[in-house]
Amino acid sequence: MIIDDRHDRRLGKGALDAPSGSAATSAENGNAAPQAGSSSTAVLDDVRNHSRASRRQLPRRHGVVAFVLVTGLLITAAVSWTSWSLNNRNETRLLELQTHQAADVLTAALPSTSTPLATAMQIVAASNGSVAQFSSYMSSFVGAKGQFVSASLWRRTGSMISRIAVVGVPPTFSTPTETRSLVARAFHSPTFIVNELVNGSLARLGYAYALPATEFAIYAEHPIPADRRAAISKDSAFSELRYAIYLGTSEQSPRLLTTSFSKLPPTGRIAKVTVPWGNTVLTLVTAPNESLDGSLPARLPWILGIAGALISIAAALIAERLVRRRRSAEQDATEIRDLYEELGSVFEEQRTIAETLQRSLLPKQTPDIPGIQVAVRYVPGAKGMEIGGDWYSAIALSEGRFAFVVGDVSGHGLDAASAMAALRFTIRTYALEGYSPSTILEKCSRHLNLVDDEHFATVLVGVGDVDRHEITFANAGHLNPLVIDSEGSRFVETKVGVPLGVSGGIYESITVDLRRGSTVIAFTDGLVERRDESLDVGLKRLQNAIRGDSQPLEGLLSKVISELTDDRTEDDIAMLGLRWEK
Repeated sequence: MIIDDRHDRRLGKGALDAPSGSAATSAENGNAAPQAGSSSTAVLDDVRNHSRASRRQLPRRHGVVAFVLVTGLLITAAVSWTSWSLNNRNETRLLELQTHQAADVLTAALPSTSTPLATAMQIVAASNGSVAQFSSYMSSFVGAKGQFVSASLWRRTGSMISRIAVVGVPPTFSTPTETRSLVARAFHSPTFIVNELVNGSLARLGYAYALPATEFAIYAEHPIPADRRAAISKDSAFSELRYAIYLGTSEQSPRLLTTSFSKLPPTGRIAKVTVPWGNTVLTLVTAPNESLDGSLPARLPWILGIAGALISIAAALIAERLVRRRRSAEQDATEIRDLYEELGSVFEEQRTIAETLQRSLLPKQTPDIPGIQVAVRYVPGAKGMEIGGDWYSAIALSEGRFAFVVGDVSGHGLDAASAMAALRFTIRTYALEGYSPSTILEKCSRHLNLVDDEHFATVLVGVGDVDRHEITFANAGHLNPLVIDSEGSRFVETKVGVPLGVSGGIYESITVDLRRGSTVIAFTDGLVERRDESLDVGLKRLQNAIRGDSQPLEGLLSKVISELTDDRTEDDIAMLGLRWEK
């Protein structure tokens, strides 16, 4: 827009010079009548020269329209791509989070299969192979309402293995040789043996379990649905996911146990995790049914793209109208300049609104805490799209006490910023009321729900005592703070609970005694996390950046930001530093 303003200034100057020049020439003609012919020629030449100069200063109409349109479309494409990238990254994180939660549920459910076999084995060992006690116990787990269709007791005599009892139907999905082979392997395995058995279109899972110190083993068969299909209840916490469970690490169709996918293999965004099970593992593969972050973030790139394209077209039409009017009326330079400035203000608003909103949500200044130095830093990670969920806050309490918080709400955009602002003021209120850090987090966990709000937040809360040189921490899924003293630096081992917004949050406080002159630095993951390296590398890089540095706290935070941020820094960064003055 600077180029356009300069162009308008040149046009305005030409337009203002033309009347004065013409008037001056007319006055000279009136005072010199005998030279009217030569004067008229001179006036005509002046007008022609001025016209040619004005035409040279005017850009071609189609060139201006093309420039404005292309510029608007490029800006729109950049904003839309940034919105899509942020939403895509957030969707991936949410899918991985829900997949690991689903794996935890699966891990908790697996013992329902292995526990009856282990208990039956203990009964057999205690009763010296009592067939009656084995049959009595296993009968409740075998049959139409039980977990197994068959359960049998086996005895090892020397190198011979023979079956001595059967509950339910005899094993039919494996030959006697295959069954004995599984049982023989169980005598040498610290856990139970799992094997898939296929008979035509039907399939079962075979389990063999033995205590190596005894001569007995148990073999059972569990049915697998013929179509291997299963549905997730709409009331389930994982109703937004489709899944497939494979026996072992292979994702081939013969190893499939159950799935809710209509078509395999799944396409698009997927997550995968393995769960130990007996002598093998279960591989859980998931994909979202719909956007996990809500419909608005998924549609936002399209909304921005369409709105930006319309604005760009409108801007191009305005530019075309301005140039056309400027060519038809050179005297109207002031109006053209004003309209160009109006056009420029539209793009300027788009560039500055995000920054203005973000800055307004962060504290305007740090509090004055006697005996404690406080320094803060905030660095946006995505240029031009600065509305994020990272924040910091320090609060002066009564009787030489203080509180602080550093947090990170998932995602970007107005929703994330709103959730951040709500949490910031809620935590401040609870801290001023005198609640402990763990109580603050427990109360805040009721204000945020991942399913309803589509956001979660990692938060570190600390309450310190200046005179006692101590801080009490509580942690909701956040990175541990760094303590620097005369002996070096170390990360505080807090009791890390689940992030706010994830159900089942229970938080514990831990109190840390600090030396005189100690420095505490709390930060968000944007400072140390990089896509192409592990988190431990980033944490080690942070320790190296402050090693042996005794400069003032403000300078120390500036040095850390300078050394740890580069082109790979994609996420926002919030930092808060505290230093005891004595």
